[in-house]
Amino acid sequence: MFTGEKYQQLKYWVLTFSVCILCVLITESLKTFHAPDELLCCLYTLGVVLISYWVQGYIYGCAASLLMAISYFYFISAPARSFAQLSPYHALTTVVMLCISLLISSLTSKLKAAEVQARRREEKSQVLYHLTKDLAGVSSLDEVVNLTLANISKTFRTDCRLLFFDEEGRPEKQFSLYEKGVLDRTVPTDTNRTFEEYKGSKPETGYFITPTQYEWPFYTAQGKVFGAIAIPAVNAQNFLPQDFRTINTMIETAAIVIDKIILENRQEESRMVLSQERYKTNLLRSISHDLRTPLAGITGTCEILMEMLPDDSKEHELASSISKETNWLFTMVQNVLSLTRLQNGQVDMKKEVMVVEDVVNSAVETMQLRLPNRPLKVIVPDDVLAAQMDSALIKQVLINLIDNANKYSKGITPIELEVKETEDGEFVEISVSDHGVGLSDAAIEKVFNMFYTTKSNAPGALRGFGLGLPICQSIMKAHGGSIRAANRTDGTTGAVFTISLPKYEFA
Repeated sequence: MFTGEKYQQLKYWVLTFSVCILCVLITESLKTFHAPDELLCCLYTLGVVLISYWVQGYIYGCAASLLMAISYFYFISAPARSFAQLSPYHALTTVVMLCISLLISSLTSKLKAAEVQARRREEKSQVLYHLTKDLAGVSSLDEVVNLTLANISKTFRTDCRLLFFDEEGRPEKQFSLYEKGVLDRTVPTDTNRTFEEYKGSKPETGYFITPTQYEWPFYTAQGKVFGAIAIPAVNAQNFLPQDFRTINTMIETAAIVIDKIILENRQEESRMVLSQERYKTNLLRSISHDLRTPLAGITGTCEILMEMLPDDSKEHELASSISKETNWLFTMVQNVLSLTRLQNGQVDMKKEVMVVEDVVNSAVETMQLRLPNRPLKVIVPDDVLAAQMDSALIKQVLINLIDNANKYSKGITPIELEVKETEDGEFVEISVSDHGVGLSDAAIEKVFNMFYTTKSNAPGALRGFGLGLPICQSIMKAHGGSIRAANRTDGTTGAVFTISLPKYEFA
């Protein structure tokens, strides 16, 4: 069985020998009419030119030149059909003819090769032009993938594939395969492949070579890989240098468009999220404002009814229950308004340098009035620690944290507040610890989300509405600090909430 390349070579050799034999037969025929040797020599040279023109490859022209020179020397030079009594003139004529034939063959082959290269360059230029033109009008990633793979497949007559990577550099679970004019986007990615080589610098050639395929990764401006195009090695091995240059340019063009579309999609997602957050905030603020007035009226009416009714009556108990529920709703409304103002940056903070211990003691004193039976323990260092803060807002944060500790732990256990300096000396930390059941892993991750609450089994615990901790987080962010949740690590159960503020250094 002959392959396509072997068949082409056999075809060229048959054509070469056929032309040579035909030239010999024609010259032998013309000799019977006493044609001059100059005409016969021109016919042999014409045969070399025709062979060089019709076939692709320098070796065939060289072979034809040698055969024609030998034929001229044997059939034309006197004495014909004999190598006896050779004259120097005929030998020199044969050598000159051979040199001329070789030169003509070489020039013809080079002209043909230059023509082929020019044609290929024109084809590649047309491909790049059409690809760039097509990609300029697309707006979706699917269109870019389809156009890029289709153009590569058509230009280089090969199947090809494209794999995307996420923001962390991990490959997607499926890649797109363009094979025999059909695009399949659901081919599973090899789970054993780590693509570690992609995380280094881009190869000088623009591609990596594996045992099965050639791979062209493309990167963002920050050097992160976000995709790769691959071609089977059995096809890529036959590429010429100009083919590699062309495919490099095609892939770079597609990579620029893909990167642009990915960036635009992410920006659009960010705009949508921001718009949704803004809409949610405005809706909450609007509803909260509308609720405050009727809630205040209900609270006032309940207080009047309670004053008018006997303390031990059923009606007084109902009015008292309504008053408590209304106060709970009113507190929630106030928290919603506070949170929306903080998130929109509408709270004017009055920062000043404060001794942290004083703010903690102020919050503890306030909570001792509300929780007279709850032990509150304060631990402070010997050194005076100060921070720049809005003391009223930080006090609100501590009150919220103490109130949470009270809700989620038994009333006889103490709530501990500790002030300390971080090891690097840059921040002051205030931790509020309880002896409750602690936090689950899921709760630690979600506890600062709006409206997220956990159930409390503590006797007399009040229901929460999931806004206190988000408010605390917003206040700390506004101060350039942070808040985090964890569980106790001293062998007992309970939750620990820690806030940190940038430490102020006295001159």
